[in-house]
Amino acid sequence: MTMDTISARNEWRAYWPLTLAAMVGYSTIGLQSYALGPFVTHLEIEFGWTRAEVMTGLSVSSLAGVFLNIASGMIADRIGPRPVGLTGIAIKTGAFALLATATGSILNWSLLWFAIALGVVMLQASIWTSAVAARFDKSRGLAMAAALTGAPLAATVLPLLATVLINSFGWRAGFVGVGACWFLITFPVVFLLFKDGRKARKGGRIPASQKVEVGGVTFTQGVRSRAFWCLLISFGAFSFYAMTISANLVPLLTDKGVTAIEAAAIASLMGIAGIVGRLSVGALLDRLSGPAIGAVTQLLPVGGCALLLLDQPGIGSLALASTAFGIATGAEVDVSLYLASRHFGLRSFASLFGAIITFGAMGGTVGPYLGGWFHDKWGNYDGVLIVIMVTMTLGSIAIASIGHPKPHADQ
Repeated sequence: MTMDTISARNEWRAYWPLTLAAMVGYSTIGLQSYALGPFVTHLEIEFGWTRAEVMTGLSVSSLAGVFLNIASGMIADRIGPRPVGLTGIAIKTGAFALLATATGSILNWSLLWFAIALGVVMLQASIWTSAVAARFDKSRGLAMAAALTGAPLAATVLPLLATVLINSFGWRAGFVGVGACWFLITFPVVFLLFKDGRKARKGGRIPASQKVEVGGVTFTQGVRSRAFWCLLISFGAFSFYAMTISANLVPLLTDKGVTAIEAAAIASLMGIAGIVGRLSVGALLDRLSGPAIGAVTQLLPVGGCALLLLDQPGIGSLALASTAFGIATGAEVDVSLYLASRHFGLRSFASLFGAIITFGAMGGTVGPYLGGWFHDKWGNYDGVLIVIMVTMTLGSIAIASIGHPKPHADQ
C-alpha cells in the first residue's frame, strides 16, 4: 500500500461528514432546473403562456448571476462558505415554493424568479468545494466529485417528485411541496455537518499535519492566466447546454410521444448517470489527465443531441441520450473545479470560479429561453439541439488547451 493511498484514506476518515454535507447542500442548486420541467405544460394551460414565456423565469435567475456570482464568491472567500450556503438554501427553497403564487403576469413571474436567483448565487459549486478542497489533497478529485453528486441526485429525484405532487395535488401545491421537502432534507444536514475546511475549530488546535496553508494566485493574476480563459469558454458552453437541456428535457421527451410519467422516468436517468459519471470522473482525475477527461466528456452531449434529432427515436434511444447528458453534466463541473483548484490554488478560488460561473450564467440566461423559442416557432427543439452540438464541441477544444498548472502552496 502506497503512502498516497494511506493519506487518501486518512483524509476520508477525518472529513467524510464535510463531504456529505457539501453534497446535500449542493443538491439545492438543481431545484429550479430539474423540477421545472413537469410544471411547463400546466403553466401553459393555466395562463396561456408560450413555452418561451415559461422559460423566462430560468433566464431571469441566470441573468442575476451575471451580476452577483463574483460578489458571492468574494464573500465566501472572506467570511467562509458555511453562512453563505445556509442562507442560500433558505432563500432558494422558500422562493421556489413561492412560485405557487404566480398570477399569470410575466412581470410577477420574473420577480418570483429573481428571488430564486438570490439563492442560486449562494449555492454555486465553488461555495461547497472550497471547503472540501482545503481538507483533501491526495483524494481531492474524488472528494470534490462526491460533494458535487448533489446535483445529479437532485436530477434523479426532482422530476419524479414534482410529477407525483402535481398529479396528486395540483401544480400550485407541487411548487410548495418540492420547496418544503428540499428544505427539510438539506438545511439540517448542512447546519450540523458543514464546516469551513479552511479554518481550525474555534478555540482549538489542529495537528500540524492537518493545517491548511491557503496559497495560490490573486484574483488579478488568475484572470490574466490562460487557464482562466480556457475554463471560461468551456464552462460557458457547458452552462448553455446544461440549463437548456435540464429545463426542456421532460417536455422534449413528451414531444417524442412518451407519457408524462415515462418522460420523468427517462429524465431521471440523467441524474443516475450523473452520479456514476461524477464519481468515476472524480476518481480518474486523481490519476489521469484532467484536460483529456474534460474534452471527452464535453463531447457526450453531441452524441445525445444527435439521438434526439432522429425522426422517431425509440425509448432505448431516448434513454441513451438522457444517460449521455447525465454523464457529461456530472463530469464537467468536476473537471472545471478540479482544474481551477490546481491552476489557481485556494487563495481566491471562490471569487475566480465565481467569475467563470458568471460567464456561464450568460449562457444559462439565453439557453432555456432559446429552447422554448425554437419550440414555439418550429414546433420542435431541433434547432437548439444543433446549437448545443456546436457549442459543446468548442468547449471540448477549450478544455483540452488549458495546459499544465503552476505549483501553489495549497496543492
